[in-house]
Amino acid sequence: MKDRIRRFIEAGEGDFEALAVELFHWQVTHNPTYRALAGDHSPECVEEIPAVPVALFQSLVLTSFPLAETGVTFRTSGTTGAVRGVHRLRDTMLYDLGAWRHFQACAGVLPARVVSLCPDDPDSSLGHMVSCFGRELVARNMLLPLCLFRGGAVVPDAWSQLHAAAQQGPVLLAATAFALDALFALPGRTKLGPASLVMVTGGFKGRKVRLDAESLYAAVPERLGAPRVIGEYGMTELSSQLWTAPVPAGSVPGAFCAPPWLRAYTVDPSTGAPVAGEGLLRFVDLCNVDSVMAIETMDLGVVDGHRVTLRGRLAGAEARGCSMRAEDFLVSARKSGVS
Repeated sequence: MKDRIRRFIEAGEGDFEALAVELFHWQVTHNPTYRALAGDHSPECVEEIPAVPVALFQSLVLTSFPLAETGVTFRTSGTTGAVRGVHRLRDTMLYDLGAWRHFQACAGVLPARVVSLCPDDPDSSLGHMVSCFGRELVARNMLLPLCLFRGGAVVPDAWSQLHAAAQQGPVLLAATAFALDALFALPGRTKLGPASLVMVTGGFKGRKVRLDAESLYAAVPERLGAPRVIGEYGMTELSSQLWTAPVPAGSVPGAFCAPPWLRAYTVDPSTGAPVAGEGLLRFVDLCNVDSVMAIETMDLGVVDGHRVTLRGRLAGAEARGCSMRAEDFLVSARKSGVS
């Protein structure tokens, strides 16, 4: 199955819809938990494939291979004591291939060096993605990545290290929104040119920050000069990411573009029925072979072809409706004797 999807990513071989339905049947054969959740569903199109709420990654083992063969374990970020979602993979072949190809396609010409303000924990999918980019660029340019975020915080001399790296040429500064805000809270500045690229991903997730999203992007020219800025949208439970088009420093990136091997659509938060216009985002990810291909998020958005515009997170009654669906899935799984 992975070989079929690799050929789809590399050469566009095959049809997405047909591959997605085939992958669903393969996964319910190899993934007992997904089989229990899917019941007797026999989808004929992407929107009919049962989507697993992301919350269930906290309580269920969702693997399409024997658990003993787990090669990589990614965990969602969370506060101390919170239950973290777990995404287990047998390997990262499709993850790495898809991540690098789609990033290249969206970002255009890339700088030679990676400077990271992303988590360096071994169970961070974001850290893994940035490391993957670093390996690809090192293979081309022999410039080692530089990590300025360690132990959950920006290193004290981050500005001096970033400035020294920038003196050697353009950089790819990969940052979470929280870490970039933390960098801007420290004294310092540097001048990156348009050949440099600042990647910003994720929101603030309840952390105490000084700047909101618009203010953060507006501060880029004053603190970092004139680099291009690109936005990333991804999650631990997915193996594929979405990217914006690069924009000039000071501008806010626009809609996110999904790769050809990831399909997004929206549903009514209360019923789960597909809707046109704004709704709850679901993703069908062919790279999620090792777990479950169809994921229901807690994010609201609008989908136009491969373009996704975020509208924020679920709240109130809508979130409760999704929680009830997740609870129904969990009850079905446990009745079937899986966990």
